[in-house]
Parts: sequence; C-alpha cells; structure tokens
Amino acid sequence: MSASNFRIESPPCPRPASARRGLVQGLGHVLRVCLVAVGFSTAAGLGCVLVVEDTECGPFAYDYRGACYCEDGFDGDDPYGAGCSPLMTFRVTDDCDDGSHVSWKLFSDARDWTWPSGSAEYRTPGLGYDGLETILCDVDEWICFGAQTDSGLSYGVGIDFSEDCDDCCYPCESREVDLGYLTCN
Repeated sequence: MSASNFRIESPPCPRPASARRGLVQGLGHVLRVCLVAVGFSTAAGLGCVLVVEDTECGPFAYDYRGACYCEDGFDGDDPYGAGCSPLMTFRVTDDCDDGSHVSWKLFSDARDWTWPSGSAEYRTPGLGYDGLETILCDVDEWICFGAQTDSGLSYGVGIDFSEDCDDCCYPCESREVDLGYLTCN
C-alpha cells in the first residue's frame, strides 16, 4: 500500500442543529469583537485622532478635530479660553544718511506695555534697509511708534513716548504697518 492511497476517515460527529447555531453565533460575536479591536489598533497606529464634537474655542480661534488653533495672523497661549491675539508687523526703513542707526520702540496706549520690553530698543539694520518686527497685541488697543537716531532726530512719539504725534498710532489688528522711510527732515 502506498502512502498516497492511505487515508484515515473519521466518522461524522452529529450535532444537534441548536448547538451548531449557538456555535456559529458565538463565533460571529468573537469575530465582530476582534474586527473592532483590530480596526481601533490600526487607526491608533496610523496616528488617527478621535474627533470630539462641540469644542468651544476663544476669539480668533477655530476647532479642528477637537482641538483649538489660532487663525492665520493670530497667536496665543490659550485658544480655548481667552482666544488668540492679533500678530502685527511693523516695517521701518532708515532713509536718513547721517551715519547713525535708528532706535525705535512700540508703545501700547491702553496699558503700561512696550515692545521690546523694558529699556531694550529695536534698531534698523542700516541705511536703506527695512527693519521688521512682529508683536502680539490686544484687540481694542492702539500701538504707537516712536524712534530716535544716534544723532538726536526724533520720530513719532519719540523713543520714550514723550512726543506728541497725530498719525503714528495704529489699531491693533492682524496686519503689516509700513511706517515708511525715516528721513533726515
């Protein structure tokens, strides 16, 4: 007798129909649980995020998949509560050929706040070059510009916010303010 012709047959194991149905239902439940577990594990492994509805974000912030983010042109530490504040960029160009740099500051007219803080000052990079600085300000405040050259010329509200100026304060909003060319006149 060769190995290819050798077969072992077992007698059929009869089961009642109700036992077969219970076994099929039990396997179906186990299969469903396994599929859900595999699906969740795969989603988590791929970096999928659980979406939470009804996230409350503060002003100038939006909800994306259950988290709050600041809108373009805004930034802040608390997009959920206080919201986000406008980013405002100021451009200054030294156009005074007096051999000195221009030192400048920005002042809030609503609170005791300056940019940069304390006694620090921004400085223009040189004759004909733009100096750009971006600040985070509060909505409903006005930002005033003041500058002074090393030779003593003063612009706007002055480097110490002591000069009068009619057109050197700007409402805080997300935008760029071009202060123009600071000339020797």
